[in-house]
Amino acid sequence: MAEITKRIVLFLISLVLIILYLVSATPSYAEITYEYETTEKHFRFYTIKWIVENDDTNQPYVCGTKVSTFDMSGRKIVLEYYYLLKENNAIVTRFDVSAIQMSVMDPDSNELDVYDIKLYGSIITKDDKEILAGIRNNNSSYMGVGTEYGEIDREGNTKLIKTLYKGRYEIELYTIPGVSFKVPIRVNLQYRKEQEYKIDDCIAQLIVRYKKEKDSGIYISEDFVHRVG
Repeated sequence: MAEITKRIVLFLISLVLIILYLVSATPSYAEITYEYETTEKHFRFYTIKWIVENDDTNQPYVCGTKVSTFDMSGRKIVLEYYYLLKENNAIVTRFDVSAIQMSVMDPDSNELDVYDIKLYGSIITKDDKEILAGIRNNNSSYMGVGTEYGEIDREGNTKLIKTLYKGRYEIELYTIPGVSFKVPIRVNLQYRKEQEYKIDDCIAQLIVRYKKEKDSGIYISEDFVHRVG
């Protein structure tokens, strides 16, 4: 009986470690993680935040939304949609989706095994309409989905960034070509209309900076471009 009790305790500790790891796998920006009971087998947890990245001059070069969701199975999905001012002073919009799976290697030692899940495609749907999609670049070592758009649609992209922040849509993920599963992103319980000033201000400054540096020929350092998220 004592041995069974010990294993149950170790198993519960392992579950706690999984949750702590999945929460800490994303840098914290004082965000709040909340949970929903879904039709899935496990409770699902969510963290949704604005992406606002500034350089050493305190000027923004990245503006967008980051969504993280995981359940007690140890699988975590992260999506990002953001404007990026690149080192050549070009503005692009990026859509990134990645996934990890964590399991307990040895309940006695609480050893964890974490690996990237290879994705082949991702589609986001809202109200049964496709609003965003991306596919994997087979020539890249990146295991997730990464898509980059070169056109500047400030109104459309700003609306989409806010939509992703508000929640209430689904992510369809392809881990095998032609075979997919859906992950629900519930309503962001932390969303307030007045919070949108943060992303509006970031995008406005980014566009002003882009136009100013385009005229002056001054470009931002490439070192900052790879610090997204």
